[in-house]
Amino acid sequence: MCTYSISVDDELLEQVRPAFADNAEINSWMQSQIEALLLQMAAKVSVAYSGKRLSQRLRGIAASAPKDFDYKRELEKRY
Repeated sequence: MCTYSISVDDELLEQVRPAFADNAEINSWMQSQIEALLLQMAAKVSVAYSGKRLSQRLRGIAASAPKDFDYKRELEKRY
């Protein structure tokens, strides 16, 4: 599991603090909210990625290769 540090405005947190029993409950709530947001985001990314045809995805991979990369020569080396 990853760990990240976030900053929250003290005044804003004090406004909502009465809704929670203690800091542990705040931590748990924040954890659940972040996970929910990440799940929503992952679903959107998955849909966007799956919507692309194979040729479009391969072009994206090819664009990240070094300019002098020779695909044919690379394949000849492998086989």
